[in-house]
Parts: sequence; structure tokens; C-alpha cells
Amino acid sequence: MTAPEVGAHRPQLDAAVGALALQVNRETVLAARAALLAEAERLDRQLVERHRGHDVGQCGGDPVSPEAALAFNERINALLENCFAYNRDLRAAAGALDATARMYGYTDEQIAASFRPGT
Repeated sequence: MTAPEVGAHRPQLDAAVGALALQVNRETVLAARAALLAEAERLDRQLVERHRGHDVGQCGGDPVSPEAALAFNERINALLENCFAYNRDLRAAAGALDATARMYGYTDEQIAASFRPGT
């Protein structure tokens, strides 16, 4: 099985955000924003919880194991950074919806109240 290419998600995210931006209206903009932020929060928690202390160790005492462990850990970290970048993109899309919500007349307080992290 081949690992996904780092950054491969960007075209799909751009298309999804583009479609979402065309579909929001005054009634749905805050819910769409909240959904993006909630998903980013959920994914961040999962990534942190599942990766904590799970580096690949040496498989044996042979001369290849240290280099192999380092290579695996570098690839894992690159994939994790790709996931965190995806979450930053979700938050950026939510930020764009902040501006859209303001255009619909929502106040900063109403926008902030539409999503509270951890609730």
C-alpha cells in the first residue's frame, strides 16, 4: 500500500470549500463554520492522542534498524504535519466564513458564540 502524497488533500479541500462557499446563506453560514472548526478540533485531538509516544523503535540490533527507524519516524512526522496542515486549512476556511457571516450582518460576538472549542 502506498502512503498518500504530502499535500495531496489540497485539491479536494479547495473544491469542497469552493462548493461550500457557494452553498452557504445567512441561515447556514454559522453552522458551516462551526462544523469546520469542530472537525479540525476533533482531528487535532485524535492526532495528538494517537501519536503521543508512538515513535517507531529499532526492530533489532542490526546496522539497518537505526536508519530504518529514523526513516519511518520521518515519514510518520511528515504525514502528521500534512494532517495538521489540513486542519489549518479547515480553520482558514472557517475564517473565510467569518467574513461571510459579517457580510450577512452577524456580529463578532454571534460568530464567536457559534462555536466554542471543547464544548
